[in-house]
Amino acid sequence: MLVTKNAAELCALLVNEIYGQLPSRIIAALLARGRSNVRDLALYTSLNPKQVRHGLALAIQHNLVFYQTDHETAATTYEANPQASYHLVRVGKILDVINRKYGTMAKNLVNDLLMLGHVEVAELIRYHKLKHGRKKATLNGNQNHDHEHDLDLDLEDGEPDDPFNNDSHDVNGNGAGHSAADDMKPIQVDQVYDTMAQLIAAGVAETVSTTMFQSPQDLKASVEQECMKEFPNGVRGAKITAEFDGMVKSQIKAIGAERSITKRKLQESALYEPSNIKRRKLANGGISNGFAGDSGGSVLREEPNTVVRLNFDKCLVELRNQKLIEHAEDFVGDTTAQVFAALLASLCRKVYRCQHDQHTIMTEEEEETYFTGVRVTTEEVFDHLSPGIDLSTGIGTASEEDIDIRFAEKIRKYPPQIQGSNLHGTLDEGDEILGSDDEDYDRTGERPTGAYMNGHQNGSVAQNGTTNQTGTSRIEQIRQMRQHLLILAEAKQQFVRHCGQNEWTVDFGPLIQQLRYVELDTMIEDSFGRQGLRLTRILREKGKLDDKTLPAMALMRKPDVHVKMAEMEMAGFLEVQEVPRDNNRAANRTMFFWFFDEARTLKRVLDNAYKSMVRCLERLEVERYKKRNVLSVTDRRDVQGHEEEMLRGDVYTEYLEFLDIEKKLLSQVSRLDDLVSIFQDF
Repeated sequence: MLVTKNAAELCALLVNEIYGQLPSRIIAALLARGRSNVRDLALYTSLNPKQVRHGLALAIQHNLVFYQTDHETAATTYEANPQASYHLVRVGKILDVINRKYGTMAKNLVNDLLMLGHVEVAELIRYHKLKHGRKKATLNGNQNHDHEHDLDLDLEDGEPDDPFNNDSHDVNGNGAGHSAADDMKPIQVDQVYDTMAQLIAAGVAETVSTTMFQSPQDLKASVEQECMKEFPNGVRGAKITAEFDGMVKSQIKAIGAERSITKRKLQESALYEPSNIKRRKLANGGISNGFAGDSGGSVLREEPNTVVRLNFDKCLVELRNQKLIEHAEDFVGDTTAQVFAALLASLCRKVYRCQHDQHTIMTEEEEETYFTGVRVTTEEVFDHLSPGIDLSTGIGTASEEDIDIRFAEKIRKYPPQIQGSNLHGTLDEGDEILGSDDEDYDRTGERPTGAYMNGHQNGSVAQNGTTNQTGTSRIEQIRQMRQHLLILAEAKQQFVRHCGQNEWTVDFGPLIQQLRYVELDTMIEDSFGRQGLRLTRILREKGKLDDKTLPAMALMRKPDVHVKMAEMEMAGFLEVQEVPRDNNRAANRTMFFWFFDEARTLKRVLDNAYKSMVRCLERLEVERYKKRNVLSVTDRRDVQGHEEEMLRGDVYTEYLEFLDIEKKLLSQVSRLDDLVSIFQDF
């Protein structure tokens, strides 16, 4: 993350919004001054050393600060973690996606992790029971609403959401309504342990080790320093250098394996269930994320001192999947998008983070997945598909003469290439065009026969134990699902790649690049019109062009092109390079080459987004100061949840006006965060 002035100010405001002013001042000082010790921070922040240490402890608890101790001088320096600070803006989105995929209890546990930071499992379970019990305490039928420590700030809706609110009717991960009657059930500790085991096995929560308190750069430097002791004569020559690099790489892999011991143990014990058992549990309102759970909870119960925290990298993967599903739904329809969602859910089990760099700590499994890609079979996709989807819809019918099976079933071993804003899907060397990889493939099965008879729907129990609305068998459902997968593979956006016999994958890089181009094109068209968008697309596809060639390609008059190009250059979307033909550098003897610098444009757009988010949050603070008298009354315990009954008419009207302003500002921050996610994090 490029920490510009606006980005640093935004991180400080987000920390202040969630955790208070003390850690916010320390984060702001570290981002402005760089790596510092306690004495320097006391000087920069005008705080005494005791306050600085207290703020650093809170920041380290929530992974907002890294620290490094020099073994020779025993001096400790601290460095800000801007990524973790910025992730706080996505708290509401993360809790929403966890609630829909893993259930309400998982959402509550993640909310507790956001508030507590890294914490022992036993302490987390104890706190969860205490908070849940306090939230459920009722007196004369009135619930005590306490939002003092609730971190579920849904930036999409603009209002805090109490995950323990009896009055809410959320939909949990298994599709059942979450009502007040469900909340009155006592908490089962075994169920909480099982849910926590599922979150760790899925990667949403991760175990904490001492190496995580160092920045990846410092960790690699310390490993290199330890390995240098094995080479007293220094590292010289190709052979010694290769041996040194191999030793460093093996040490880093060992660190990554140590971090994932508990995760692998839970993945082995909390096995994924067969599709029929999973679907039966879905129908009965049980656990919905595909884990058995019983053995996983017992493993955690035997190791109560395990320290866990929220893994934002995995949460970003979930948010990216949600964005891609929305993108696919706009082009291929709802049913095919749900099949795409099932494919992403099966891939998500093997995808641990959205982006990798040279300092990323990876295990051997993650490294193999990163370099070779992730593939899933048709059966795995079908196991993650919701039983309520009617796969017979969303597929058109065609005659046998109009279907080219060889083209529809082509297998591409390599991802598509990005040129300009389009994906070029021509066959590369090594790609194959084969017949259908489905051994039972039959063209007659593509026609929806037997779905309706005499105007009445024919329902029957399928082989997987679920009642299918169209009365089709499991084999027929898989065949219909394959048609949706082929639609996704044949789409211009190439959402899915048919990469092998009965194997599918998703090329996230080209898809996200397409989303970036879509957002950039929208911004350019809104600011400079269709002509500006046309010029930008030409330059993005062709590269550098002379100002004399560009008008003919754009079918525009030369004066109009010059005016529009100058306007876009002033805004930072286009660049120009001057190449003089002689030493005089006269304008009439100079060639002007226009080009589109994507990296520079993205940096500028991101910095503008950070600036806009800062202004929104600052405006929110101003509005809170204006309404401080009203908000001081609504913060009272006896008023929370009963504002309409407890407040006077004029006071309640002012309170509603503030809530409306807060909702608009936080919604704008959420939309800007969507841009930042696409341009940088996904």
